[in-house]
Amino acid sequence: MERTVLNRIAVALVVFLAGACSANETTTKPSLPPITPIMVPPTMTNATEPALGGRVWAWQSTALAGGERMVPDAPERYTIEFQPDGRVQLRADCNRGGAGYAAGANRSLSMTPAATTKMGCPSGSKGTEFVRQLAEVTSYDFVDGNLVLTRKSNAGAMRFTPGTK
Repeated sequence: MERTVLNRIAVALVVFLAGACSANETTTKPSLPPITPIMVPPTMTNATEPALGGRVWAWQSTALAGGERMVPDAPERYTIEFQPDGRVQLRADCNRGGAGYAAGANRSLSMTPAATTKMGCPSGSKGTEFVRQLAEVTSYDFVDGNLVLTRKSNAGAMRFTPGTK
């Protein structure tokens, strides 16, 4: 007897849920327009100045506050490449990764913290420091065809030369 009652309750519950799932709304909701990214015009440059994107930049050195200089042993192992979609691909010694970036008026530049692989690089690697410095960038400039990224609070500047893919 109790089993029959439980079966009837289960059947009623299934019928109720099936009816609730198939119920049609009688009112239609207005559809929203598709989400599109805001188009930001590119920074105006002169014909002799290189573009921020479209090439790989190899880290040559960082001038630190206080006059010290950090130089990677193998610049080709520390690279950045700015993509037109607001992402930057990077190589930090034996690790690879990416971050977001936004270039604005007056050559302002901000980068999100990079997400990288976690390979164990050889002793003496500057990969962690390279990624940390990139997160501190506030602006960019071109000097003699090289890219210079200035870090916040006058913490120095990173210098890059055009590299190869």
